[in-house]
Amino acid sequence: MRTDKIDNRFEVESAQAALEMVMQQGAQACRVTMNFGIQNSFSALDGNLENLQNANDRNLYIQIISNGRYGAYSTNRLNKDELQKFIKEALQTNGYLTPDNARTLPPKELCWFGKEDNLEQYDNYILEMDPARKKEIAFEVMEEIYGKNKKIVSVNTEYGDMLDYQYMIDSQGFEGDSLQSNFTVSAECSVKGRGKARSEGWWYESSLHYKDFIYKGCGEKALERALEKLNPKEMGSGTFNMVLDNTCSSRIVSPIFQALNGSNIQQRNSFLLNKLGKKVFSEKFTLADKPHWKGMSGSRYFDGDGIATKPMDIIRNGKVETYFINTYSANKMGVSPTVESASVPHFVLDEFPDELRNLNHNDMMKLLGKGILVTGFNGGNCNGLTGDFSYGIEGFYFENGEILFPVREMNISGNIVSLWNNLAMVGNDARTCSRWLIPSLAFENVDFTGIL
Repeated sequence: MRTDKIDNRFEVESAQAALEMVMQQGAQACRVTMNFGIQNSFSALDGNLENLQNANDRNLYIQIISNGRYGAYSTNRLNKDELQKFIKEALQTNGYLTPDNARTLPPKELCWFGKEDNLEQYDNYILEMDPARKKEIAFEVMEEIYGKNKKIVSVNTEYGDMLDYQYMIDSQGFEGDSLQSNFTVSAECSVKGRGKARSEGWWYESSLHYKDFIYKGCGEKALERALEKLNPKEMGSGTFNMVLDNTCSSRIVSPIFQALNGSNIQQRNSFLLNKLGKKVFSEKFTLADKPHWKGMSGSRYFDGDGIATKPMDIIRNGKVETYFINTYSANKMGVSPTVESASVPHFVLDEFPDELRNLNHNDMMKLLGKGILVTGFNGGNCNGLTGDFSYGIEGFYFENGEILFPVREMNISGNIVSLWNNLAMVGNDARTCSRWLIPSLAFENVDFTGIL
């Protein structure tokens, strides 16, 4: 385990002791997860320090299977005597629960028992960084824009960092851990429009490693995005080309992951029910998972059940290649479990010619000529059973590849399957500060509802 990066002996020994106690007291199976985290934040509002926070937290999470009954319990009281008492009471409580034979540990042969390579997710500088420097960063971003434009109403900036360590062990012999750091800065501002109108803009940057942490310009970007949205125009309903920029494109990918979720499949509440191995979407749509991608925040060797992750296709040329089924749902369905969720989903551009493999949203607008660039969503939902959706959007109308004006009070509606069959282009500009690497996306023939 990771003794070369942080001193994790307490976490490891506590988890191992808890597992031994549970099994000695008669449980048939058990999984113990130990979490240790440190969080810091410094926020500034309109030139003044508004809030600072430091939090250290340890938590022991125990999943017990005893006489066909399953219970989950957590505590942060880790003294040996207190832990012994806690586990005894947990096992007594477990005896009152209704038996559930679907609650088991995963098949041992599917679990991860490999030798881990460094996923390059941790920077020890997080423990060495001077708190004064953290405050400085929040104010440096603030000073980029505060008082620099007469239209500004308010500016809020924040620096934050996080260390997260997790150690997991179970009664089948599985043992694994993960360690990750994160450095983040964000900026929000509001500006005056006509009359009482206000426009808001935001931006953030995040990195696992401080050397890759680019915070300069974050405030300027937030102000730029706020000013761009001033004085929006109303538009009538119609069918338009749509470009989604990479800050919001995950919104229309999310319903697909929900539909692939084993719990929704098992409950028959998915528009992708019985679609495994079938072509559902456009041939241009290929989505894959690369869970061992070094330096990515979502990378991992095992999921929450201890099942080993592996590179795999999720959607290949429009065909559904996998469901994400955890052990509980798999037992309910009578199938073998897969991993519970994607780790680092990303688009594959094999079906596009070379000239369409390195696009951002500006390139897409030029190629489409006319349409609406969507830069954010304002509420709405997608029906998990049918795939029908309606989302409020904000963005810009463009012609000849050039933005003409911001739009307001518009919705997009339709069906997720139909939308993805109208996929026109996939960008190569996914933001690496997100766990999902979802780039800008372009679609044809999207129904927009306006108010004219």
